[in-house]
Amino acid sequence: MHRLPVLALAALLIAGFARPTPIPPPQQLSYRLPSPPTATYRVVDTTRVTVGTPMGPMEGSGASSFTFTATFSAEGDAVRVSGELTAFEAQGNDPLRGPSSIGRSQAGVGDFEVVLGLRGVREKVTGVLQGGDSDLPIWADPTEGMFPRLPAGEVQPGDTWMDTLSGRVVGGESERVAGYTYTLVGDIIVDGRPHLEVSFSGDIELLFDEGGGSQRLTGTETGFFLWDVGRGLVTRAEVSRGYEGSVDMGDPSPVSMKTTAVTRVTLQM
Repeated sequence: MHRLPVLALAALLIAGFARPTPIPPPQQLSYRLPSPPTATYRVVDTTRVTVGTPMGPMEGSGASSFTFTATFSAEGDAVRVSGELTAFEAQGNDPLRGPSSIGRSQAGVGDFEVVLGLRGVREKVTGVLQGGDSDLPIWADPTEGMFPRLPAGEVQPGDTWMDTLSGRVVGGESERVAGYTYTLVGDIIVDGRPHLEVSFSGDIELLFDEGGGSQRLTGTETGFFLWDVGRGLVTRAEVSRGYEGSVDMGDPSPVSMKTTAVTRVTLQM
């Protein structure tokens, strides 16, 4: 008389173990093959530099605009991104030579190709800033804003993660090291689509040799990016940079230098 409840309980337990384990949804903040597998990004950068001289401070500035058509393709557990530089323009304003336009060859920029893992760039096959002499006033590869570093696992609003980026920029002459802390701010709706907002800040160091002199700049960067949960892409990003330091040209006293910059990234389609 008392076996029926026991048998019923055993049947329920067996049925529970027999059910397939539900597959967890994909991590929201992770790179994957987007649909459609193409995207057009525009990156706009403005930079201002102030150099201290015996005659007083001298100021220079520059602005640049990049448009990339990016194509994504699956490659094992990664995603390969090929970006064609379809439009580019840049201007510089040198305190000695005045304003001037900077062409693509003069800037030393071109197409890019990177391989993305779940967290970000796993391999940089070709960078936008392709080395050599460059008059382009820019402090970071434009792809940084398009493909920021993501967390290793699921995060909740208020959670943080850290990462360090390093590489050569500014015509291949400068070594740049950036240590960032990222924070998931929360959910936001943009153009009717769910997004995640992430803020970040970091300490930056730039070291390079130029014209027989050495230069060291340190400073900070702050910014944010918006992540389209459905497509798995950044739709907007912005970072403000501020560095200062000195240039040692072999004179008795180094020359001071201060620079500020803002970079904005927009997904156009």
